[in-house]
Amino acid sequence: MNDLLVIIAAAGKGKRFDGEIPKQYFRVNGQSVIERSVKPFIESTHVSKVIIAISEDDLEIKNQDFYNSEKVEFIIGGKTRQSSVFKALMHADDSKYEYVMTHDAARPNVIENDILNLLDDIKRADSNCSYLYTPVYDSIKESRTRDKDKFHLVQTPQISKFQDLKIAIKKCIDENINCPDESFAIEYSNLKTSKIRGRRSNIKITEPEDLEILNKFLTRSGIGFDLHKYEAGSGIILGGYKINCNYKIIAHSDGDVLLHSIADSILGASGLGDIGKYFSDKDDKNKGLDSSKIIRFCLRKLNELNLEIYNIDTTIICEEPKINPHRDNILKNLSSILLIPVNKIGLKATTSEKIGIIGKNQAIAVQSLVNLRDKQ
Repeated sequence: MNDLLVIIAAAGKGKRFDGEIPKQYFRVNGQSVIERSVKPFIESTHVSKVIIAISEDDLEIKNQDFYNSEKVEFIIGGKTRQSSVFKALMHADDSKYEYVMTHDAARPNVIENDILNLLDDIKRADSNCSYLYTPVYDSIKESRTRDKDKFHLVQTPQISKFQDLKIAIKKCIDENINCPDESFAIEYSNLKTSKIRGRRSNIKITEPEDLEILNKFLTRSGIGFDLHKYEAGSGIILGGYKINCNYKIIAHSDGDVLLHSIADSILGASGLGDIGKYFSDKDDKNKGLDSSKIIRFCLRKLNELNLEIYNIDTTIICEEPKINPHRDNILKNLSSILLIPVNKIGLKATTSEKIGIIGKNQAIAVQSLVNLRDKQ
């Protein structure tokens, strides 16, 4: 049933963040923090309405991708988080909702499972509020070191019974008690709370450096592997660069095992399959194909998905030829083909210690890892 109300507090100025605009409007990988925070609730089939409490002088909200969503409604929030949530509760039609989920605009890594797990827990525990938590991992000091196992960190979203939360926050406001989150208000009214383990990746943006942490969470990874046999010849191509040697790679295309591995990692991270899906070795038109064309195809696909390469790490495995003398030239070629700086490419070479088909100088293999992110 889609009878869940969501309230998102977005009226704060983020004084600790010290930016020119409120922290929820900073953009990371092509989207604002608040766009990422709101998206899971708009997409959830369990949510029927999202009320966002904004400040009276908010100039950014109309630029957000959810502004015209039928699920979203805006109100002017209060001077504190609890007053914003209370105003949203008073604004909502309380006859429609048994439960209300509250969330912070500056916590952008919510996933659908967070919503489902909280819904399940409040019903299973028959509590008045269920919240996400994580353990304290670092030591805690006051005048002396405290036992961190006695503490935990509280996250949002949190889910509460609608009427109970409205009464509990009203009590805090009337008694001039500042409640940092909804579970505090519920506990202050001597009502029951329950908790479920959250995720450390569900971070809240508080300081500027938190944006860099968020950046790292928002990459998509893909692994590629390719192996080809050798035969006698006059050289091999790696990363579009020809190395003169006594071997030739047996392949339907030009046999650039390095570019094939990278292409597979890109397609994998994009959820698009593998090279064989698009460049079959049974198709005569791919005979002797320049593998840089495969990479250009992958880059077009990334562009369609609004993705870009964040970095690549790749390892060439062979006994011969020796790769290190050619490493700089291969890197320059890869940079040109992939359209990324050299400092975003890790290129290593190793042997198989004379073991197996590679160790007998009968084959070469490459393993690659790529990280993608939303286009900047």
